[in-house]
Formats: sequence, C-alpha cells, structure tokens
Amino acid sequence: MAQQIFKANMVICRNNRDYRIVMLDDTLVTLEVVDSKHHQVLSIDQLLSEYQLGSLSLPKTNLNLDQSWLNEQQKADLRRYNTYLNYLDKLEYPGAIRSLNMAISTCGEILNEPVNCRPSTSTLRRWYSKWLNNNRQFIYLLASRKHDPNLTLSCRIDAAMRSLVDDVIDCFYLTLNGPNAADCYRTLMQQHRRMALDCPMISKSTFYREIKKLDESVIIRRRQGSVAANKYLRTANHQYQVNGLFERCEMDAVHVGIYLVDQHGDIVGKPIIFLMIDAFSRCIMGMHISIQEGETTNAAVSALRHAILPKSNQQYSFMENPWTCHGTPMDLYVDSGAAFINESFDALLAQLKINRIAGPSRQPWKHSFIERFNSTLRDKLKGIPGYVGKLTDGFTYDHPAKHYATLTVEEFEKIVCILINDIYHQEAHAGVGNQTPIAMWNTHIRYSPAIVPANVAIFDLYLRQQKRGTLQQLKGLQYKNQFFNSMELRNLFEQLKKNSRDRGKVTFYVDELNASNIMVINPLNQSVLTVPNTNKLAWGKTFLQLKMTKKIFMPNAGELKVNDITKQALDRKKKAARDVKTSHNLADETLSMDTALTQDVIQGMLTKRETVAHQALVLSPAKPTGSDVPESAVIPKIINYQTS
Repeated sequence: MAQQIFKANMVICRNNRDYRIVMLDDTLVTLEVVDSKHHQVLSIDQLLSEYQLGSLSLPKTNLNLDQSWLNEQQKADLRRYNTYLNYLDKLEYPGAIRSLNMAISTCGEILNEPVNCRPSTSTLRRWYSKWLNNNRQFIYLLASRKHDPNLTLSCRIDAAMRSLVDDVIDCFYLTLNGPNAADCYRTLMQQHRRMALDCPMISKSTFYREIKKLDESVIIRRRQGSVAANKYLRTANHQYQVNGLFERCEMDAVHVGIYLVDQHGDIVGKPIIFLMIDAFSRCIMGMHISIQEGETTNAAVSALRHAILPKSNQQYSFMENPWTCHGTPMDLYVDSGAAFINESFDALLAQLKINRIAGPSRQPWKHSFIERFNSTLRDKLKGIPGYVGKLTDGFTYDHPAKHYATLTVEEFEKIVCILINDIYHQEAHAGVGNQTPIAMWNTHIRYSPAIVPANVAIFDLYLRQQKRGTLQQLKGLQYKNQFFNSMELRNLFEQLKKNSRDRGKVTFYVDELNASNIMVINPLNQSVLTVPNTNKLAWGKTFLQLKMTKKIFMPNAGELKVNDITKQALDRKKKAARDVKTSHNLADETLSMDTALTQDVIQGMLTKRETVAHQALVLSPAKPTGSDVPESAVIPKIINYQTS
C-alpha cells in the first residue's frame, strides 16, 4: 500500500518542510531535506501514520498543461510571473514585506520595468499564494488577469493628475515638519478643484499608495532631518569585542537637569559631568564636574587626569568603598564635539601615547557603553532635590527649575561619586555576566596592570589657559604686551613658514600667575616648547604685576608734559569765556555814570514795562464744547507794577 502512495524522487511536505524520497522499500524510507540535503530514515508505518494524521501532504498532480495555444503576450506574462515568483520563492521569508519589496526591486531591474509598472506588495503576495495553491503552475495566473499586467493602478492615473500628485507630495508632504498624508490629500482636492482638471480625482487610498512607494529613509530625511534618517538607517551588524582592561575606553559629557547654588544660596548654573568608562569592566575610571555654558577642553583634560591618576582615599573619605579604578587607556573613543576634537587635546593624547578614535556626533549608538551609563546615571539622580530631568521627559512643574535649586556644587559632586562608586560599581551588570563592575575590574587588573605615565606633570600644562597667537620673526610671541622668544621658537617659525598654511599661527598655554614663560605646542610633531619672557623683570611676577609696574614705576614723562600743557590751555580758555560773559551782563543791566537818562531811554523803559504787564494776563480755561455748565465771565488777572 505504501508503494502505491509514495514514489521514489517524490517531494512531500512534512512538518512544513519539503522532503525528497531518496529510497523506498517495504519497511524503511530514506528522506532528504530539500534545503539542507540532510538525510533522515523513517519506517513506512510512521510515514503512513503521519499521512493519515495530516502532518504529511503529497504534491498536487502536475497537469502538464499544453502552452502551445498561448499568444506572445501571454508567453511574456508567464516569463514575468516566472521571474518574480521564482526569485521570491528562493528568499528565506517569502511572505515578509522586506522580501516582497526586495523581489519587486530586483526583478523590476532584471525585466527593465519602470517603477510605476511593477506590481505592488499585495499583488505579488496574491500571485505567490495562487501559484503555490496550484502546484506552482504559472498558467493559472493568466485566468485572473482582467487588464494589461503592465498597466498597474499607478499607470492608469492621468498624466495631469500624476503631475499634480507629485507636486503636492514634494511641496507639502516632503517638507520639514510638513503636514500629514490626510492634510496633503485635502490640499490635493483643493488644487484639483481650483485648476478645474478634466481628469478624475484619485481616491485617498491611491494617494496613500503613492506616498508608500517613497523610500522611508527619504521621507524621514525630508520631514525630520538627516540625524533622524541616519538613526533610522543604522543597523546592528556586529558587536564590540573587548578582550581586556584599558583596551577600549569611552569619554562623553552628560548635561544634568539641575541647578546648583553656592554657599549663600545664589544660582551658579547647571553642571556638565565628563565621564570616562572602561568598556571591558563597565567601571567608571574618572569624572569631572564643570559649571559652564558649554563643553570645554579643560574639563575633558581634568576628567582624563582623574581617570589616569590614582585617587586619594583621603579625598574620598565620605565613600564606603575605595575608588581603585585608574590607568592609561589604549584607545579613547570620543564624539566629534569641540571639547575633544582640537589641537590641544590631540597634543595631550600624543604626549600620553593614547590613540584617539573620534566618531560622528549625535549618533550615540556609536559609543554605546558610555551612553548607556549616561542613561543609568540620570535614572539614579531622580529623586534628589532640584533634579528636573530632561526636556524630552515631558515633565511639567509649578515653578521654574531654578526655584528648586538646593544642592551646592560640593554636595552634588559627593552625590555623584557615591552613585558611581558605592552603588553602580557594586551592582550586578548584565553586560559582564551579572558580575559587579568592580569585581570584574579586580579580577582582571592582575593581568592588565594600571599604567601611570611618567610625564603626568604635563597635565599642569594643558590645564593652563589656551591661547592662539602668530609667531613674529624677530620678537616671537606677544601676550599682554610681553614678548616671549627663544632659538627653538625661531626655528619653529622657519619650519612653519615653509610647511604650514596657517601663516605661523600656534597654540600656547599661559599661567596668569607666572609671566616668566609660556608653553608653545609645535603643530608639526605635537611637542612642547618652554619659551621664556624676554623681559628679565618678569621672573617671579604675574602679568597683573607687570602691568601695574609699567603703569606706576615706568611713567611716560612726555605724555605727562603734553597732558599738563593741554590742561593749562583748557583752563585759560574757560576763564576767558567766563570773563566775556560777565562783561556782557554788566553792560545790559547797568548804566555808566557818564551816560545820562535821556527822554528816549525813559520812554523805552516804560514801553517795556507795559509789554510785560500785558504778557502776564492769566485767562481762565475755555469751557468744553457741549458742556452743560453755564457760561461765566472771563476775569483777567492783571499784575500791577508800582513805579516811583
């Protein structure tokens, strides 16, 4: 009976997998998996039992239909179906949207079909289902065709209507924070009525299909920006493999949503925490808290020094556990922020023999270890006084964030240290096999001892104020009217004159409390040059003292003489102006003894007195128009003058 049902080389479907019958006898049957070519031996009774239970199915009978009656168009249709469906059938998940889109894109390129003439995902899925149900016979697909297969729904849209649809999508939908698809469809209807097109209006579903044909990354890039598009296109193709301590360390700055105060309760600002993590043990090696408007290189250098140098137990006596994590990293991964990508930070890393690897900014998944800890730190900060979280959290408060400011900078720094060393380091971490980060560190530190470079004093240099200046051929570098020069600096000027495009611009570091020398960075090899002050009086003095010395003890005698002469001339001019004004006043108000009071003079004085009397008349205000107040006589006020 079994040999009547099953035949050699027959392909059967068993547990949703295709098997080929290789050998068959009265008791046993050998099956071969079609995909993997693995063999499996079963008994005939088991095969019959599965066939009766329905877990095993036989292929449908091949009808071997005659295709000689087909015309050329139908044969072309069969070749089209064959290309699409055979390619889709070879994919791992033929029914997935990604597989359908891949088949449409690839086969459309093979057949050289326009994009608007290719089948949609639903059409291709319907073809595939019908093809499987009819024992993979393409000829059954011809019977269901009601129109030209090359003329899809997109092709049947009128040319004028298609142009209008493309304009609405491009000018309204594909704009930054543009309207949604429903609003764009209403705009399309308004434009269609305004233009009075003869072609019919497309339906909303057709308009939505036109939008769905667009590449999703293009939509996101046009509507949300390049950052969102890069985030959408990112894929997790591999995992970071770290084999030991210090092999991969990451540094980043986290902005914390809390305002800090000073000892008097005045607001000092929001903190920025620079952190460095060891990716192998997940331990935080160093940190630095700054209260500034932005991320600075000095803060990054301070965090790096805190990570490399051993931490004093006396400094962190308020913690329960010693902070033992320190050492020089091999590779330091940072983002493309200005605090990490600059000549000063590169020079410091070159002196310490640390390899800096910069990744793109605003892509946190490229530095997953430190970014994950940033999120953990924010979670642990919730609940402390004054913490209001991030803006993206969407929390609303009754008062501004400054109203809740409570902690000082010192108190906040202690809280962060306790959260890192006494809580985070002591908790089990899934990334290190559910061990604690400090246990992972203590286990492997014996195999990778911490290295503290011999030139750690260089941190004092890079924590100075960074300046930028231009080398002068004769005088060297100038800063606050002080000149710094040496033979090494002169040689550097000659080298930069030949090789550099910056026209002699260099970076140097200044200590305001020590004007005796400056530190100049050689941009050619990142070495450090100590350049003395050419003024011998500068030794042991600050720049402020040199400025006061020049002003007090070395006055300019010529300038003092000029100022004295100018002051005397101005005083003489003012005195002459006062004398002229006094003489004019006396001539107007008094008469000399030699001048007699003639009749004309007396008549002029009387006329002047009468004019003054008439000008002193004070009239009552006029009554407003339309007022009900009765009119009253206007009584002038006359000022009488007594004459002798």
